[in-house]
Amino acid sequence: MKLALLSLLSFLAKAHAADGLLLDLIVPPRDGDRFQHAEYSCWITDASKPVKAVIIHQHGCTNASPDKHPPITSDWHWRALARKHDAALLVPMYQVAKGCDEWNDPDSGSERALFTALEDFAQRSKRSEIKDAPWVLWGHSGGSSWSAQMIVRHPTRVLAASFRGGCHKQFGVPEFRAKFGPIARDLPLLFVWGKRESVPTSSHFVSWEPMNTMYRELREQGGKVCRVIDPRSEHGCDDSRLMSINFFDAVLAGQASTMPSTDASAPWQPNDSFAALWREFSEHGTLKPKSPPLHVPSLTAKRDTNGVHLEWRIVPNLDGGLRAIRHHRDGKLWKEIGIDEVAFLATGRDSTPEELRAHSLVDESKDSHSYTVTFLDIGGNESPPSEAVKVE
Repeated sequence: MKLALLSLLSFLAKAHAADGLLLDLIVPPRDGDRFQHAEYSCWITDASKPVKAVIIHQHGCTNASPDKHPPITSDWHWRALARKHDAALLVPMYQVAKGCDEWNDPDSGSERALFTALEDFAQRSKRSEIKDAPWVLWGHSGGSSWSAQMIVRHPTRVLAASFRGGCHKQFGVPEFRAKFGPIARDLPLLFVWGKRESVPTSSHFVSWEPMNTMYRELREQGGKVCRVIDPRSEHGCDDSRLMSINFFDAVLAGQASTMPSTDASAPWQPNDSFAALWREFSEHGTLKPKSPPLHVPSLTAKRDTNGVHLEWRIVPNLDGGLRAIRHHRDGKLWKEIGIDEVAFLATGRDSTPEELRAHSLVDESKDSHSYTVTFLDIGGNESPPSEAVKVE
């Protein structure tokens, strides 16, 4: 097997010319580990600046293939969150022979592999603080289960967490809840479940009551936990990143001004701005921002033997996300990369639709042209154009 020939620190390191530093690592199993191998992707916006936190985006049980579900390290929306808060994005992906417990139990070797990856990325990026930086945990399904266990194992290291479904094997066990409750009571938590998971005919109904039980117990203790029911979804992520990203933003920005109560009927909201987003999302399962994106995209263009190589950088508003990228040539719309206006911004497990992960393209024209780029958010609002670049 080819992977057997790789050493522990076998890796590919890539610096994306347009935006930040992107690093990859393959970690083979050690004796006793239950996964076949682990792949990690890490993105840092600027390796010359200190990293203040690591956002760990942990997929669910059926999302272990980077070919099918590419890591969100190339996602402009998640990058915008990390960029704003000087955080690194870290995505673990595990290949297993059998079941989900071969990675989503930290004792399976996934905890050890994570620390190996953190140390490696700290060394290669020359940002030593990465290996000890606090975590922001996002988990889907089995990734929620892993994240909940990591909170219990490393209670002082986690700044906030968002669970998208899952956790029935944790929140359904009174002994685990008894350990988790006192640790997580003061930790900002977001529980996002799909409305169609709340019915017995759903295969994911198994986690519905355990989640609600954990939520009620935390709220009755004055816990900082917010519950969001996505009216459009079952177990897929759909547009729920609009909740997770804005929740993390409020917490990381120190804008959590609302004091928790012990009223279990009301979710804790970090501030009034997030509460307004919560109400809109709870009704529609998405957001429709009225204001256009704030950030002007950047564009570079250079001719080579294949044509004009265009690369861009986009920073969407956190409440608006990204629906389309528009390229203009000589003042006219030339190409649009995007998804239908009624489509979800994310796939079922929060990997960006492939077309919206684009960072570059080639214009094969041999003529002289002037180029600009704009982008659309989920509400169809268009950004200002980039500075025009002319290529002879």
